[in-house]
Amino acid sequence: MNNVINLNTQNTQSITKPTSFDGTSELYFDVWERPCFFRGRDGYYEDPNHKHIVRLHNDKPISLGVVGHNYKLLKNRELFEGIEQTFIEELSASELDGVIRQDKTSYLGATCFRDYIFPNIKVDISSRRSDVSFRVIVVNGYDGTSSFKFYHGAIDFFCTNGMVSGLYDMTVKRHTKGLTVPVLTDKLRKSIDIFYKQADIWKHWVNKTISDEDAEVCFKSMPNISDRRVDQLMHRFRIECESHNRTVWALYSAATAYATHADGAFEVRDTGVDHRASTLMNREQQVRSWLNTDEFQQLAA
Repeated sequence: MNNVINLNTQNTQSITKPTSFDGTSELYFDVWERPCFFRGRDGYYEDPNHKHIVRLHNDKPISLGVVGHNYKLLKNRELFEGIEQTFIEELSASELDGVIRQDKTSYLGATCFRDYIFPNIKVDISSRRSDVSFRVIVVNGYDGTSSFKFYHGAIDFFCTNGMVSGLYDMTVKRHTKGLTVPVLTDKLRKSIDIFYKQADIWKHWVNKTISDEDAEVCFKSMPNISDRRVDQLMHRFRIECESHNRTVWALYSAATAYATHADGAFEVRDTGVDHRASTLMNREQQVRSWLNTDEFQQLAA
């Protein structure tokens, strides 16, 4: 599932700060806690150590996951509205203007993703084909394995590749007793400051020329990568070179295409399980790990 909401203001000459974000979303389905039972020799017994997190799907209750008895249910609406209130309080009207909000789910809502793109918080990386803007991703899960996560990054608007920078200011909280909507005011502003400082590194990547051989060796250093995937990445790299020349930026754009495209050469196979959004998120984490390899660091230096 996927929806995109653009927070637009009408008058560009006098931008008014919004008082709230859109209050409708497919992520705002209701969830409940329900007891777990197991079958014994003489019937069914309640499990005191576990419980189900349940939602309605096609008018039928389904279990999103079995969690421990200490699991604290944090509903999506409460979480996201709290985060959006932080945006409204901390960011200027200009920074909030035109914010794009994208929602996705995996496993029928067991894992939920919200991606915010701030087109007015952007940097010039001296590339005529790329425009990089600030991005925030929020992940919430109901399956007992997905912690709440908040992290920042960037997106290349030319090819709509997802670009996630380092995890310097990442917040991770487990669903345990005492969990509340995190106060992210200081973290948000620090994340934006880091984003602006990252621009000098991206400018260097735009101007750093590499060879096909360099690119192939570097792709082979990506964690958990197959030879077939390396060939696909090299094909994508050559496509990116048409826009960005044969540079580290083209190399990076090819990797982020893999992290954000679920069709074509990078198709996510339909296994009958709703896993597309989670698979793409795992790919983004794979790319972030790749950025820390010696091979990429040396090539990008």
